[in-house]
Amino acid sequence: MIELLIVIAIIGILAAVLIPNLLNARRTAQVRAEQAYAQNVYKVANAAIAEDPDIAEADVDTNDCTGGYSVGNYDAGKAPATLTKCEVDYDPTTQTVTVTYQGATTNETTIP
Repeated sequence: MIELLIVIAIIGILAAVLIPNLLNARRTAQVRAEQAYAQNVYKVANAAIAEDPDIAEADVDTNDCTGGYSVGNYDAGKAPATLTKCEVDYDPTTQTVTVTYQGATTNETTIP
């Protein structure tokens, strides 16, 4: 009986230590997936601009890229389900792209 209590106590201690670490790992994975997608959107927009420097601003800009983003022959792939905001702003005078995004576990972030 004492052995059973000791085993249960050890399992409880291990669970108390491991569960917060597993939850933190999941949050970190979500943040990294959101960052990777935003960087893909940024690269897709820049690739389209590099291919066609006279591309129209309306072709690159979008107020919502949470459902996916593509310009010309380039596609950023599927957005993570935790992404809550994704915007692309293209300035044709300087040919610069800014991607602003926010996820379920991250504050609003801008690339670059």
